[in-house]
Amino acid sequence: MTAGFSVYALDSPKVARTIKMVLEKRRADLVGLMAEGNVSDWADYQRRVGVIQGIDEALRVCDDLEKEAETRR
Repeated sequence: MTAGFSVYALDSPKVARTIKMVLEKRRADLVGLMAEGNVSDWADYQRRVGVIQGIDEALRVCDDLEKEAETRR
């Protein structure tokens, strides 16, 4: 885990799956826009890549939460 980042218990494992689905769609939309060349300049490209990397990290956290919930069953 990254310093300064804490994960709190969720009410249900479904919450992590729902968040994961929303993040996956957002990531796909951003990648699609970039593939279409929808960036204004290098700084915009870098910002979008950073957002995608942040979403990737959030998806890893969702995966970890799902695995943790499975081990508790």
